Order: sequence, then C-alpha cells, then structure tokens
Amino acid sequence: MKSAILFLALAVAFSAVIASEKPEMDNEIQMEKIVTMAYDPPLPVAVIGTRSGVQVNFMASAWFTRLEVNPYLFGVSIQKQHFTHKAILENNCLSINIPTLEMLKQVDAVGLVSGKEHDKSQVFKVFYGDNDKCPMVDGSIVSFECEVVRSVDLVEYDQGYPRAHTLFIVEVKKVWANKNNIKDNAPDYTTLKPIIWTISPNNYWTIGENQGSAFNQDNRKLVPKKK
Repeated sequence: MKSAILFLALAVAFSAVIASEKPEMDNEIQMEKIVTMAYDPPLPVAVIGTRSGVQVNFMASAWFTRLEVNPYLFGVSIQKQHFTHKAILENNCLSINIPTLEMLKQVDAVGLVSGKEHDKSQVFKVFYGDNDKCPMVDGSIVSFECEVVRSVDLVEYDQGYPRAHTLFIVEVKKVWANKNNIKDNAPDYTTLKPIIWTISPNNYWTIGENQGSAFNQDNRKLVPKKK
C-alpha cells in the first residue's frame, strides 16, 4: 500500500515538472471563424513607378513581396485594367519605391486616381538610374530598379473577373537608398517609418519599436525534438 502511494506521489510530481516546462495554454479555443474577405494581414506599402511613352506614372501598391535571394526577385501583383499594367508590358520594367511616412498623402493620392485620366508625374520628385524607362521616387526609404523576367495571369480576365491580376516577377538590377537613412552601408531602421496598410480597417500605420533579434537561437528550446 505504501509503495503504491509513493509511486502515485512520484507520478504527480513528475507530471508537475513536465507541465512547468510547457508554455501555459488556455484550454478554451481563442479562434473564431470570420468572413473570408474580412481580414488580410498588414501589408507594406510601395509606390510602383512606370512610363508609358513619355508619361511618367506612379501607383500605390501593397501587393508585392520578396521571392528569391539570388537572383534578387520580387513579385508584384497588378490589376490588368490598371494603366500601370499597360506601362509594364510596354517597357518590361518598373520601380518599387518604399515611401516615407511624410509621403503618406501623396502615396494615397496616386492610389486613388488612374494614369488614364491623371498626370502623376509631378506628385513626387523623379530620378532615374540606369534605365530611363524606369522612373523612381527621390527621397524614398529605398528604391528598387527592376526588370520583368516573367509574368503570370492569376485568373482569366473576363466579365466574371473584372479585377483580375497579373503577377509580375521582377529582378532587381539596382538599389538606391536614401542617404539620410544609411548607416554602415545599410538602412538605419531606427530612423525609418515605412507605411503599413490594413484592409480592415482601411487604414495606414507604421512600425513601432524593435521587439528583439530575429533567428534568436534561444527560441529553439520552445520546439521539442522528435524522439
């Protein structure tokens, strides 16, 4: 009888030790199903620069992402009905400009109107790198001078999908950074306030304080090895 009680006590103590090593979790499920289109993750905002003929054009866009390290590739998704789409096909190039918070009103403006009816060439101070068909925004946090290497029609453009997009896969040829935000030949993130957009609510934000180093090896302890 005593041995059974001792065994039970040891089992309880062992269970307590194991439980103390695991992160505390509420047994109640915290997640709730919502309408599919009601939430999108926060997205960084860029200004896409293009030319059609002699017309310089800029478009606000949050649908872009890094795709590859070498070659240095981005993916930029553009609606087929946009003037920017036409300009990209015309010259096979574009610029991706990461605007400062001070540019917020101008960024919003070039996302509200189309280059089909409006002249956006005077909204920003324009500069060029090696490609005179690829206008960039002077004063941006960073500007990427890009060439299109591939394009993918994501859905068929017809009456059923009037807002169909093309994914342009672009290779970065040159990178231009704001000299006021450079430290040790790299962007000084303590001085930057890039613009972040959320669809719901439809607002602009910016990043806050540094919350810790990425790839912290101490965090590996949170994931148990397979037995």
